[in-house]
Amino acid sequence: MFPLGILLAGCADMGAVFRTPEIELPDRYSLVAPVQAPSRDEVNWWRNFDDPVLDQLVAQGMAGNLTVAEAQARLREAEADARREGVALSGNGRVDATTATRSDDRFDVGLDAQINLAGEARHRSRAAQARFEAAQLNEVEARRTILSEMAQAYTNMRFLQSTRVTREQDLRSRRRTMRDIQKQLDLGEATRLDLLRAQSLMAETRAEIPRIESDIIQQRNRISTLLGVPVGALTLDLGYKGQQPLPKRVADIGVPADLLRARPDIRRAERLYAAAVSDVSAAHAARYPSLRLSGLITTPFGSGASSESLLAGLVVPVFSQPALAANEDATVARVEQAYLQWRVAVLEAVEEVENAQVLLQSALAATKASREAVELNRQSLALSRELVVSGGNITVLDVLDRERALSASRTSLAQNQRDVAAGYIALRVALGRGHPLVQDEPEPDTEVAGETVTQAIITTE
Repeated sequence: MFPLGILLAGCADMGAVFRTPEIELPDRYSLVAPVQAPSRDEVNWWRNFDDPVLDQLVAQGMAGNLTVAEAQARLREAEADARREGVALSGNGRVDATTATRSDDRFDVGLDAQINLAGEARHRSRAAQARFEAAQLNEVEARRTILSEMAQAYTNMRFLQSTRVTREQDLRSRRRTMRDIQKQLDLGEATRLDLLRAQSLMAETRAEIPRIESDIIQQRNRISTLLGVPVGALTLDLGYKGQQPLPKRVADIGVPADLLRARPDIRRAERLYAAAVSDVSAAHAARYPSLRLSGLITTPFGSGASSESLLAGLVVPVFSQPALAANEDATVARVEQAYLQWRVAVLEAVEEVENAQVLLQSALAATKASREAVELNRQSLALSRELVVSGGNITVLDVLDRERALSASRTSLAQNQRDVAAGYIALRVALGRGHPLVQDEPEPDTEVAGETVTQAIITTE
């Protein structure tokens, strides 16, 4: 049997204290030096594409996406749980009306209260509050994810539409080449084989178009789903306007430490870590005695005076100590898991920023070179045609090769432009920008005496 005096004396020293987790990060990203805080334009980064259709898709997606709606429902659940756990007597116990009877001359109410002397209810309330804050951040994270998926689906669709237009240009160009070859064949300056090669190239181009159209439809369907609209019911005009979305400017990105506050997934992991720490305190408090109060309040309907009776007792969890100890050990292990999950979230966030930078910078350089290649291949094709018509030292096969080269360079340019947009989107999203951040949570209460939780290390007596 537990010595009651030791149990009561230990209650005042019990409680794990949450400390914000720490991790060592470099003072800058590997490719860009530190800069100032982002401007409002950088927060609403999708507006840098200067694309009204994308702006409308983002607005509708934030309002109608079902994943966001699900996150909001979970937030309401967490808020209700926090309110339930917060209904406590002096932060340490609960009071219940066990019976309520009414007769002709009086009204009787039976009361039952149990107050944990180590503050179990208070710790559970803190854990519920931390999980509520995590649910708030989960909604923000859902918005960040949908924003990324919507922007990427839109840029992919525009790339495919651009590719479809390019293939139509290829078809027109190759019809012209076929006419030139036919004329040369009629004059005896070309062969039947040359004509067959040109016809084969035409057939290859026509064969690509149905696949591209199928991919365009799939991206449109994806956008419909992200908007929470059934496929086929999308009323927004997504027809191609003649250009792919490209950001007007590439803004500064800050330093890695900014991610700890900007990324909602990191902040959510931190709040779940705080909740796990409070769970340890609650599990430890459950091993201490509770004060049990029970009584009866009688109120007459006439002029008589009310009467109350109250009984007090001490509930000591003697026989359940092994199970309570095992439960406490399990909560300690969950704290370590929560801390490791927070570290993983931080490291992955830094990796995402670094990868997005590499993608964006390489795509910008490749786009510049691709534009030059398109122009050179265009000039080369035009010159090749002139030489064929004028009887220069060139074959029809050379013209067909220039046709292929021009088509490939146009496709490469479209792909690199898509990669510029994709890299920009990935970078903005990885930085945690472009969504409504919740207010910073208050500093955790550190006035509770007792053991200290530093990172994932917990000790309990």
